[in-house]
Amino acid sequence: MGFKHFKNEPPDLVKRLPAGRISHTCDLVDFESLKGKRCLIIGGRQSAFEWTALLNDAGAEAVHLSHRHASPAFAEADWSWVNPLVDAMVDNPGWFRNLSAAEKDEVSHRLWAEGRLKVEPWLESRVMKETVKLWPNTQVVSCDERPGGDLLVKLDTGESLTVDHIILATGYKVKIDQVPFLAQGNILPQLTTRNGFPVLDEHFQTNLPGLFMTSMAATQDFGPFFAFTISVRTSAKLIGQALVS
Repeated sequence: MGFKHFKNEPPDLVKRLPAGRISHTCDLVDFESLKGKRCLIIGGRQSAFEWTALLNDAGAEAVHLSHRHASPAFAEADWSWVNPLVDAMVDNPGWFRNLSAAEKDEVSHRLWAEGRLKVEPWLESRVMKETVKLWPNTQVVSCDERPGGDLLVKLDTGESLTVDHIILATGYKVKIDQVPFLAQGNILPQLTTRNGFPVLDEHFQTNLPGLFMTSMAATQDFGPFFAFTISVRTSAKLIGQALVS
């Protein structure tokens, strides 16, 4: 299913922004129209910095990044502990779900710290240019569209920015009922869910025989690693086992 239908556009933020002048990173894949434009990216993790690099490459006049936290470091993440753990789940698929709540939080926080408190170091030279301004520890409080088309954005620190387009690098949140091909059929009323996620057995099978779901939709039952391609091998093996059993 991928991530597309799970994009997170916080309603309290979106209502402060003018319709038609915002994009989510999930949808913004053609940067030609933003050449020579001033952009504001709301967010401060990997995708925010990657889209900054892409906007720079495309010739944006200016890119501002506003995020509620300190800016992450350009540093190499340590994923060495993840591969063995995820691969071992082929033989112990219930490992994550059987952890206590505190243990789950510890594992999730460790992964979060590597993936969120750092961004890939190769981005630094492509991001940290004269055209880029970081606004850490800030939030957008208002945005007014001027008669000429400019967007006047005010931050909670009192600064004002004038931009042409706003990009939401606000991540993803699983809500399985937003997947169109599930909503259009007779599947959703029969599907057992919890907190917006499908409830899965130890082979990624839902309560509907033959319907398997992995990737981000599996993170509640299998852990945060399954939002990343590193877990594809384990998913494939466990689903394959169920299909041939």
